[in-house]
Amino acid sequence: MLTIPNILTLLRLFAVPVFIYASFRGEYRLAFFIFAGAAVTDFLDGVIARRFNQRSRLGAILDPAADKTMMVCGYLFYTLRDGLPAGGIPAWLTFTVFIRDFCIITIAYLLYTRVQVKRFPPSIAGKISTVLQAVTLGIAIAANAFGPRLLPFLEILFRIALVATLFSAWDYLRKGKGMLPANP
Repeated sequence: MLTIPNILTLLRLFAVPVFIYASFRGEYRLAFFIFAGAAVTDFLDGVIARRFNQRSRLGAILDPAADKTMMVCGYLFYTLRDGLPAGGIPAWLTFTVFIRDFCIITIAYLLYTRVQVKRFPPSIAGKISTVLQAVTLGIAIAANAFGPRLLPFLEILFRIALVATLFSAWDYLRKGKGMLPANP
């Protein structure tokens, strides 16, 4: 099913290695524009899929996979890379983001396999957390691309993203517990 939303999602997925390559080469401006372009195509593919009823099972799998691939690669690079001009993302934030995602996957898997819960949709707190994580990564890339003027804002954003990530992890745990049967 090569719909326009699926093509945009595939382009976003294929952009990940180019994004990482540009980052490794120190082409942070190019990396920033690729990341920003990925964000725009993520927004557009969702709008087009809903507006023109082009939702598909393939899109439901590829879209989050493309998003997570870009985020994981970006967080890993901008956390582990030494010598970034404006510094990177602190390891404590990356660790928290990854642990939250691992917990969500584990909860969804256990609900599906143990009590046959077929849907575990994202919560509002989870969506806000994900947007803040993406904005944090984007600003970290921008600080390296365009200079350290963004660093004071970025330091505050690290803490806001941390709080939002922890809150959304708690929210998913609460939501998962609420899906359990009263008498297992």
